[in-house]
Parts: sequence; structure tokens; C-alpha cells
Amino acid sequence: MTKVSVYLDEELWTRFKQDVLRKHGTLRKLSEEVESLIRASVAEYDLRKAFENMNLKTTGRTSPQEIKKDRPRTRGPPSELLVRRMRRRRLAEAIR
Repeated sequence: MTKVSVYLDEELWTRFKQDVLRKHGTLRKLSEEVESLIRASVAEYDLRKAFENMNLKTTGRTSPQEIKKDRPRTRGPPSELLVRRMRRRRLAEAIR
């Protein structure tokens, strides 16, 4: 554990404490909440280290455009149309 001093905007700190109080019902969890936020902000670093330990190469970030480009193309009509047709067929059978 390390004790750290940080200068923050007073209003921001007050709002953060209010959020922690609402969430936990006590201010004793302030340090845990700050640590959780810091861990979330460095998660990418931790993931990269874990991949390196598994001898997997990581090369930068993948953009949404790259993901869409490599996504397999679907065949046939969209699922909404299939479901709509099934519902119409069931309704028609129930009316007969």
C-alpha cells in the first residue's frame, strides 16, 4: 500500500464522495473506489503484459472499421424478416 496526496477540484471531490456514499452507505470505501478507477484506467497495460507473458503479439489498437471489414458476411435475409414471417404464419394458422 502507498499513501498518495492528490490535488483535486473541491466540487469534483465532493461529488465523488457523494457517489461513494450513495453506492456503499459509508465513506470508508473511498480508497477502494479510487483504486478501482485507477485499475480500470491501466487495464490496457495489464492486458498487454498478460499477452506478452503468453507470447502473443499485440500490435496497436483495432479500429471499428477494421472489425467491420473482417466480419464475415451473412447469408440470407435478416433475422427480423424471418421472425416476422414466422409470426405471420402462426397468426394465419390460428385464424383458420
